[in-house]
Amino acid sequence: MYNSERKNDNIINKSIDLIKAYPLCDRCLGRMFARLGLGWSNSERGKAIKFLVIMYLHEMLRRGVINKDYIKDVMINIGPISYQLYKNLYNEEPNYKRCYLCNSIIEDFIDKASLQVSYRIDKYNVKKFLIGIRINDDTIIKEESIKSQYKLSYGESIKNELKREIGKKVQQIKPNSKVDFDSPEVVYEISFPDLNIRDQKTSLILFGKYKKTIRGISIIGPTNYNSILNDLAKIFDSNEIILHLINRDEPDFRTLGKGASIIAEIKKGKLIELDNKLIEGHNSLISIENLELKRGQLSNLLTNKKQNRIYRVLILCENDINDELINLVNKRNLMIEQIINRKKINGLMREIACYKVFNNIMECLISIDDPLYIKEIVNGNKTTPSISSIIGSNCNIIEGDLLSFE
Repeated sequence: MYNSERKNDNIINKSIDLIKAYPLCDRCLGRMFARLGLGWSNSERGKAIKFLVIMYLHEMLRRGVINKDYIKDVMINIGPISYQLYKNLYNEEPNYKRCYLCNSIIEDFIDKASLQVSYRIDKYNVKKFLIGIRINDDTIIKEESIKSQYKLSYGESIKNELKREIGKKVQQIKPNSKVDFDSPEVVYEISFPDLNIRDQKTSLILFGKYKKTIRGISIIGPTNYNSILNDLAKIFDSNEIILHLINRDEPDFRTLGKGASIIAEIKKGKLIELDNKLIEGHNSLISIENLELKRGQLSNLLTNKKQNRIYRVLILCENDINDELINLVNKRNLMIEQIINRKKINGLMREIACYKVFNNIMECLISIDDPLYIKEIVNGNKTTPSISSIIGSNCNIIEGDLLSFE
């Protein structure tokens, strides 16, 4: 036998052991070593390994280290590139087997899937797309089992390979359309091996600023007095629109100044040339402006930048207020801890400036950072410290305005 000539764990010897047990096509073999070498496809990588294996075994055979019966299974499982040597050794036609992992369909699958996706891109004039792949459980189990059995630490999954290769081929067929990981118009989800394609339009995300000039109305509630949702549904031909606010929707607060951020997530919407006049200045109660339209996953488009909010609030306290208590309240750079929806949050109250209006009423300008909540800062509900705790009296907001959101 030739074990004494072998060094454990090199690519050729691992490949011999692997191919002796499983018939593998060029691409599926090359994928097991995908992170070795640069600038090659897995198909090229697998073919190169097979050439080396054939040459190595032929050398061992000629040196008398092994006999031809020992390598017959390898010659069969290695596929058609072993044809000449096999015919010479065994004087018979080889009966090659289909690939253990892909059933020898992967090359054809990539070609057909790429053509089908290209047709859909052309039909709907898609400029930015992404490929998604669903692999059947049997293939996943086989692939992971082989990697584990032969300790193959440099491989990649068939899922990753198909996503990459189909994406590249589609871009070759449709050079004006590009793979976009951040904001694709459509995700084409392709199932392997049955080649079913499902188009998933990503959401349209409309960013803007809103102002609310009167109290008592909600911008996102089901009973709001404005028709923002209805108008957006008509404009973008979508029956599923979700409005998101960066700050909490406070119906009893006005939103003034430059306004506050609003995001409309428009699912399965039609991409249009944005006409700001269709939405801006929505009505006399709520106006929306500074619009920007993007496509993609909402979580990928949001930034983690903290924003500062300035409120004007009128506060009613249970007990009378004096100048000494006002001085206790007026602070800068105070760390606040809140528990909101069972989640602990921390933030900075940058500044608070209050003055007494009446016996137990004061008016305050309060500057806070995300993600703090203004009402709890005043009434002390699961908030430490709060205005109520500082002055030792139960206090609540009578009315408030969001003046600045930066």
